[in-house]
Amino acid sequence: MKFKDQFPNYRTYSNDTFLMNEVTFEMMKELAYELPKLFVEQAKKLPGLYEKGTFKNMTNDVAGYTNNGSTSNWGWDYLIRDFEESMLDFKGKQIKFHKFMDCMATLLKYVNDHIEDINDIFEDYDFGYRLTGDIEKPWRCINPNVEMSVDVGEVIQSTEDLCKQTAEHIRQARTQLTRANELRARKDAIRDCLSAMESLMGYLTGVTDIKQADRKIRDDEEKWGSKLITKDGLSLFNFFHKQYDDIRHGNAEISEISYDEAIYFIDRILAYVKYIAARAVETNNDE
Repeated sequence: MKFKDQFPNYRTYSNDTFLMNEVTFEMMKELAYELPKLFVEQAKKLPGLYEKGTFKNMTNDVAGYTNNGSTSNWGWDYLIRDFEESMLDFKGKQIKFHKFMDCMATLLKYVNDHIEDINDIFEDYDFGYRLTGDIEKPWRCINPNVEMSVDVGEVIQSTEDLCKQTAEHIRQARTQLTRANELRARKDAIRDCLSAMESLMGYLTGVTDIKQADRKIRDDEEKWGSKLITKDGLSLFNFFHKQYDDIRHGNAEISEISYDEAIYFIDRILAYVKYIAARAVETNNDE
């Protein structure tokens, strides 16, 4: 799948927190330097591979995306120079972002044993995507504000003055979401969001037990609104106690929960947190 088909709205994403639709010269320079080294490391594991010819193909693949002609060189030093120059052209020639992304997905076939090394480079430069190795969906977005309907940063700001513990739990969840391809990170992100919700409910109602907090919230519709919404807090809390016990209690066993499921549940939990925080502020202002 091409990048612009996987992320058709990528041009509208903000680059404030992560690089979402642009590359930097520094990142391109490191990729241009490291990718040939990773190729050589992988080639050593493949007896009979014509290294120079294969690397020439790799160089020509990049040249195709940057509108450069195929290289006529065969010497290693010249090939590496051609490869580096073509990679830097993604920034220097202002090649469209989606072409860079498609190029990286194409190059992975030459260095697929080193996908984590490449993703580490992306992490170093706050790049908003990670390679997955999946042909159907080559890229994963690590920016939770793109994947979720709730703006995580906005929820942190809206809860900061009400309950710092809640805001801190959500910050921790946001950090975990940048590694949401990992099962443990997904589990930890959900647990942090549940803890954020639990601490806020307790703080706003003046009780420590979440069941008592839920009862106080649901019993006061004038202050907290419809029970159709307010019941979600305890409902989500109980669901994870029963269905994903290790997520709630942090056991060593890791729940089998998909990325899409994790994003869905985090979205719901934070939507509830945002709602009751807003109701609390509104009530305080009225008073």
